[in-house]
Amino acid sequence: MPARDPLTNTVHINETTQHQKPKKAIPLEQGEISNLSFWISQISMIIATVLGVYLAAQQGLQQAVLFEQIQSDKNNYYLRQSLQHELSDNLVLIEKYTEQIKNISVHAVKRYDLVLDTFVWESMKFSPATLETPSALLSESRKFYREVNDIHGKIQTSFYSTHYGTKLLLEQVEHMKTVVLPMFEADTNQLKQALAQQDVEVD
Repeated sequence: MPARDPLTNTVHINETTQHQKPKKAIPLEQGEISNLSFWISQISMIIATVLGVYLAAQQGLQQAVLFEQIQSDKNNYYLRQSLQHELSDNLVLIEKYTEQIKNISVHAVKRYDLVLDTFVWESMKFSPATLETPSALLSESRKFYREVNDIHGKIQTSFYSTHYGTKLLLEQVEHMKTVVLPMFEADTNQLKQALAQQDVEVD
């Protein structure tokens, strides 16, 4: 409370009892504001740069993977189609051979030889795409070449009669036409469709 002076009958007001006015906030100096804005802009630029580099790298990686997949599909398509055509040509050669030896003697059969085309089959040994070929196609092709060469060798040495040897060869031809070549056709068509979805045409 304010104190009253008994002598003068006056009231003395203590300065400390007066309501103090609230202190005004000291504004940031212009230099501090500029410095803060600078660091905010620098941090924003760094974040934007890192994010941009990351997104660009991701996009580049996706494009590289897609390109590798397309190239692999193209290589596999041409390799398998070439082998399919070679096998088809060999079936024609076998049919011509069996027609030639059908009515000749065992001794005369040696004058007729069966030489299969093996360029694609032999070249596949050096192609990285070979092991990407479905195992069923590789297995059937391998058995075809082995069985035909074995039968032909036994006909040439008179181990098989021309009649029996011809029968076995034509069984190989029938199996290839009804089972194996359709497998090749389905596989190459699947690859062709996958490439078409990426706007890549193959012959």
